[in-house]
Amino acid sequence: MYRQCFYSWVQVLILLILVLSLWWIFGYLGGLIPGATQLLWLLNWHQLLMLLAFAACFVNAAIVFRMVEAPLTAQTTLHYVYQFLCLALIVLGLTAVVTWKVLESGVPEEETSISSNSFYTFHSWVGMFTILAFLAQLVVSLSRDWKDQYSQMTIILIVFTCVCATVAMITGIEDVVFYRYIDGLISYSNYPLEGILVNSLCILLLLLLLLVTWVWFRVSYSATDRSTYTELDNTDNTHTVRPMKGVNV
Repeated sequence: MYRQCFYSWVQVLILLILVLSLWWIFGYLGGLIPGATQLLWLLNWHQLLMLLAFAACFVNAAIVFRMVEAPLTAQTTLHYVYQFLCLALIVLGLTAVVTWKVLESGVPEEETSISSNSFYTFHSWVGMFTILAFLAQLVVSLSRDWKDQYSQMTIILIVFTCVCATVAMITGIEDVVFYRYIDGLISYSNYPLEGILVNSLCILLLLLLLLVTWVWFRVSYSATDRSTYTELDNTDNTHTVRPMKGVNV
């Protein structure tokens, strides 16, 4: 029962994050229609696609072995469906932001509301590092036996990717807000509704990270055929079939 409860909380948080993101994009950033607010519609697509990739697909891929009660083969299939959906969304998100940067570079600076030099921001660096961490955990996962997906290395890479993705998403959101308010047209210190919305969105992302991390370190594996889990034997680098250790709540 507790698995369904926490799984539901994760999905509720993801839904709230997407709802607030769409509210922000359509209510304040000009939407997703080509031509809206100069070229910012491309940047809006980047934000939405990356949120879908990491806050929705990757999070679900990360918790499927802990939260979804099903045979291990079914869990593994669902895990990789989410992983490759995440990869596809990342490619689309990167395409959107690179296209925006290329097109924005030809627009006079006084006609733009966000600097195209944002590839030099901390968000951009963390974002690229997040993508590298995601690809690393995917390669490590694919290179192992399907019954040994959750070796110590894979677990570390997945949790690390979740942390990096959260930092990248929050800093990306704050970058957009910073460039929108830097001209002083609206003072952020006056607590505009957009600021409250954005802060709430960032807090939800942090709560999602905390919940997923708690699931990883406090909830045991959920496969109905749990005895098929394997782990790497540290003594001779061979695989031995034995139940994985987990803490029940």
